[in-house]
Amino acid sequence: MLEITLATAAIVISTLALVVPRLKSTKKEEVDDLILAITEDYSRRVSKLEGRLVDLQVRLDILESHIEKELRQHYRVPAVQSKEEPVVTSQEENDITRRSEALGDFEISILRCIGDGAKSPAEVRAIVGRSREHVARALKDLYEKGFLNRRGGKPFIYSLSDKGRAALKAVDPSV
Repeated sequence: MLEITLATAAIVISTLALVVPRLKSTKKEEVDDLILAITEDYSRRVSKLEGRLVDLQVRLDILESHIEKELRQHYRVPAVQSKEEPVVTSQEENDITRRSEALGDFEISILRCIGDGAKSPAEVRAIVGRSREHVARALKDLYEKGFLNRRGGKPFIYSLSDKGRAALKAVDPSV
């Protein structure tokens, strides 16, 4: 919309620039006033459109925060995670108890989230309440360790692998 307005303004100004030399009888001051009036009008319109864009962005931000809040309440994931992430282990010796594959609260919350159904990184981010980078890094790590499967491409859709289901059962047998 903004581009169309600016293109129209450019066409009008260039047309006036072509017509001005032909208007020998017209006073130069009148033409200058006309060009000034046109540019001021378009500047005013562009300013209004920019204001509307800012308003829409604020509305979008508010709606996204409400959605994140509702998703957090639905999945009962705390908005702020604790700094320390305790290591999750099970009673039996298996892949999960190895030091390199220990899972913290954050990773477990991601597995619980994806346990409800396959999700994109944006959906996981909205539920767990962490930054995009943090979630992307954790999802990649969980995928590389074999806890998650992924399909599609940019953005990937993540689902639990058998190893991920076993990890969830080791932490919460009711799953």
